[in-house]
Amino acid sequence: MRLGFAGMGNMAFAIVQGALSAGAIDPSSIAAYDPKPDKIGLLEEQGLANVRVESLAALAEVSDILVLSIKPHIVEAVVSELGDALAGKAVLSIALGWRYDELERMLPASARWQSIMPNTPMEVGEGVCIFEARGCFSEEEHHFVTSLFRAIGMVEVYPTPLMKAAGTLTGCGPAFTYVYIEALADAAVYHGVPRADAYRLAAQTVLGAAKMVLETGLHPGQLKDNVCSPGGSTIRGIAALEERGFRSTVIDAIRTIEGTK
Repeated sequence: MRLGFAGMGNMAFAIVQGALSAGAIDPSSIAAYDPKPDKIGLLEEQGLANVRVESLAALAEVSDILVLSIKPHIVEAVVSELGDALAGKAVLSIALGWRYDELERMLPASARWQSIMPNTPMEVGEGVCIFEARGCFSEEEHHFVTSLFRAIGMVEVYPTPLMKAAGTLTGCGPAFTYVYIEALADAAVYHGVPRADAYRLAAQTVLGAAKMVLETGLHPGQLKDNVCSPGGSTIRGIAALEERGFRSTVIDAIRTIEGTK
């Protein structure tokens, strides 16, 4: 199936890059339109000669599945511009906040649609994609899309009321993690470790800790306890984090986003 990306920003680019690296999609099966085609240009430099189309209407015509990979506030305008070009089409939305009911209200009755929440680590095959449990793709379309995203990360299915919370965690979580990695590295640099080494050490430490959670099945608290010797250095560091509200600050970051529309 040919995927047509209405918008080629960071998220769409991450999906395409990850899918190509994983061999999950043929380069000739990707089309894209964006009035600011910086990322499309990068794809063309990698040899995707036929990826660019010149209008939204042309994109809809050549796509089996049209991906709404645009900012949430322009979804309605783009769908309105496409109009009847979406009749009978499969539409995959990665726009924050646009769920089954909202898509049903906008799209032609003969269209089929699915809302998902991917994240940028899909670019390196370690992403998470949250699928809304409600969707009306055909069996073939659903299989194609889920297989594609499983090739570049983890796929989870959630009911509509939990989509925002799960998507906030996975979508915003990478940025929070980058700040944490940068902070760990800054601390090492403060004590003389070269900057490039500090970033590499911090990133691998976070990667390894995450893999321990996924592969051992142990509670994160248990894994933390396994590192914290009585009276040792690590528990002193944990105490400093707790005194400064580390845990509650992270929770509040998610709550703050959840409180926005």
